[in-house]
Amino acid sequence: MLPCVEGGIGHISRTATLARALRRIDPAVEVEYVLDAARLQPLNVEMTLKMGYRPRLLPALTRDNRGAVARACLGDADIIVDDTARYLLPLRACVPRAAWISIPMPPVSDELFADWPLMRQMDAIIWAYPPLVALPAELGLVEDKIVKTGPFLDLGDVPDRVAAREALGIAPRERVVLYSVRNFPFGREFGVRVLRGLYGAAEMLRRAAYPTLKLHLLAVESADELSGVLGLPGAFPDWVRVEGVIPQADALARIRAADIVLGEGTSTMHEAAALRSAMVLVPGPISETLLLARALGQSKAAYSIEPEAVSREALAQAFRSVLDAPQETDAMSARALSLVTGGGGVEAAARVVLDVGAKGRAASALVPNAAGG
Repeated sequence: MLPCVEGGIGHISRTATLARALRRIDPAVEVEYVLDAARLQPLNVEMTLKMGYRPRLLPALTRDNRGAVARACLGDADIIVDDTARYLLPLRACVPRAAWISIPMPPVSDELFADWPLMRQMDAIIWAYPPLVALPAELGLVEDKIVKTGPFLDLGDVPDRVAAREALGIAPRERVVLYSVRNFPFGREFGVRVLRGLYGAAEMLRRAAYPTLKLHLLAVESADELSGVLGLPGAFPDWVRVEGVIPQADALARIRAADIVLGEGTSTMHEAAALRSAMVLVPGPISETLLLARALGQSKAAYSIEPEAVSREALAQAFRSVLDAPQETDAMSARALSLVTGGGGVEAAARVVLDVGAKGRAASALVPNAAGG
């Protein structure tokens, strides 16, 4: 697994979901992670370890070291799966027996068109988004390689809402808003604005109709830094729960338990929708998250706030809309579930990977016979 590591932790969790599906289908599959140290955000190392993998770090490449480094990091791989890290495909020349599968995301600028020569050399391309997020026209250049699976979701072991809340000690009358901070993957300015808006909105609601409302912050690297960002005189008040990076299964249970999930990244939106948790969306300002959040908002499956409109007033209004109208909120959550599920999902993606591997082994088995004439 070769995930993008320069932003949030969603690419780690998506590939880990794929890894679990692979091992369910074929327990003999062995999975390793390689993280590009030149682009690495440290939180991604912690996330990979929480998923149960000790990653190899790919150092900065030069003309002198690229062959040896590529062989050391990737040389024992039968299949390389990159998640938005296709810029490393040239390393395939150093490990020619490995198959290569890519998971792209919607283009930030025009990189999908610019990269079509790279993608033509791949064995398969997996589109891991629901029909709400249309396949970009540029991928028509490699359409014969694309398999549309829908989001990677692995929710079979997630407890029901009542059990999840009991396990977390959430009282029946408490209302919980969940937000994964993740060291501001969409830029500090945007992340700080979201955090301040969230905290301010919670304060407003606690002073009004929802005095039992609590915030639950996940993937926090430094609680002291966050309290400083908010201008607090000391530690967070007791109505704010702060946790660091936690295993994916635990994060999913917290999504299930929450009354509102503040969705910023694509993986969070997919998971909250599939778990029927009410969503208020503040998409990071890139096309991937904007497309999904706008589509869910237009479908009346979530409340969506444009990046430039994020404020404590806007968030407080959205939170009130969720909490004041439970029947409408349930209907929105049901729509969200129907919109992100129904495809082959991660099981289909795993079978693509295994099929590519089987074809590679079959082709390798023919080589000695062909050489012998």
